[in-house]
Amino acid sequence: MAEHTSADTLIGGFLSRLRDSGEGAFNRLSEQLLENPVFLDAMRRTLEAKGQVDRTISGTLDLMQLPSKNDTARVTEMLEDLSTRAVKQQRALAQIEQDVAVIKALVERLTATRARRAK
Repeated sequence: MAEHTSADTLIGGFLSRLRDSGEGAFNRLSEQLLENPVFLDAMRRTLEAKGQVDRTISGTLDLMQLPSKNDTARVTEMLEDLSTRAVKQQRALAQIEQDVAVIKALVERLTATRARRAK
């Protein structure tokens, strides 16, 4: 049993050092890239190109009268909002129905009491 625990400890320590070493290498590489003006310029141009592609696709879909991803997202948000509002309305209606049932029962009892007293 002690041998198994010792092996687990050794393996765990090795994996921990390996992970730390990998994280360190990743952090150094990230720092180098973020300090490199050529890399930063390439990233900026890539993002600008992506924005242009997105605008072109959106314009093309608009010309073809097809919904874009943004249009679909807006409609989805609107449907979720309507669904939430419908649930709230259903709850309010259920409460009104309960209140009406209580009032109806009270009116029936009052009517029955008055009828008994009138006899």
